[in-house]
Amino acid sequence: MSNYEHYQSTVEQVYRAIIRKVAKPWHIEYLPSIEENLQTLRLVSPQGTICQRLTLPMDSAEKCWPNQSDVSQQVTEFVVRGATRLAPLRQSAFRNNFPYWLETCLQQLHALCDVKEKLTEIVSNARFPFPSQVNIEGNYLPCWVWSEDQGYMAVSVVDRRTGRFTGVRHVESKQLIDQERWLGAQVIDSVEEAVDTIEHYVSELVQSQKKDAFEEPSLADAINNPCAATLSPVASVALTMAVVAGFFITFKWLLGF
Repeated sequence: MSNYEHYQSTVEQVYRAIIRKVAKPWHIEYLPSIEENLQTLRLVSPQGTICQRLTLPMDSAEKCWPNQSDVSQQVTEFVVRGATRLAPLRQSAFRNNFPYWLETCLQQLHALCDVKEKLTEIVSNARFPFPSQVNIEGNYLPCWVWSEDQGYMAVSVVDRRTGRFTGVRHVESKQLIDQERWLGAQVIDSVEEAVDTIEHYVSELVQSQKKDAFEEPSLADAINNPCAATLSPVASVALTMAVVAGFFITFKWLLGF
């Protein structure tokens, strides 16, 4: 088995393992609008995990992602399909991209179209998405490939350092690296390692969301249950100063001056 065939086999097995674990259906939740004519929304699993975040024009959000509706199976499969194609690769750019894939990959598709039927067509094409490299002005850059239309590929370059997506651009198909040769030269993780990679990044995502949702305790909470409470640095300093001041006041009172 060639390295390319090993990659394809690994991806298929990882996909089957992960898709069984994904709680479905996801549903759509709108957040209060901060900017006029823009709607922020999120796709949430039955367990409450935020699986994707999007910010769209209000009319586009209402047409493509109606509030409180269930997310189609094709969308869930698209996100999982991309994650399983990413997981066996060890390149740092793609590892750095993992958190952004898990939360914002669908935002990229809206640079291609804002029509629900077209979006459904894109996410339903099992050929896409896939990680690759694209020749931009003589440099091969890591990228995601979203779709193909009349010999042109829609891609998003991945920032090597941060892992963030850049804007979607259309390139000629010949600008993409030969996928078989490229993957044939990569170190490909085993099925178990790739599954562990996905579970690691999903766990990090869940923990970060729990941290964001955690409400900082009051000063009274910290005094009554200091082991269970965490305060900001400013509040911690204030509490320390209050305790020290109280000690000296009590000490002076006991000594009678």
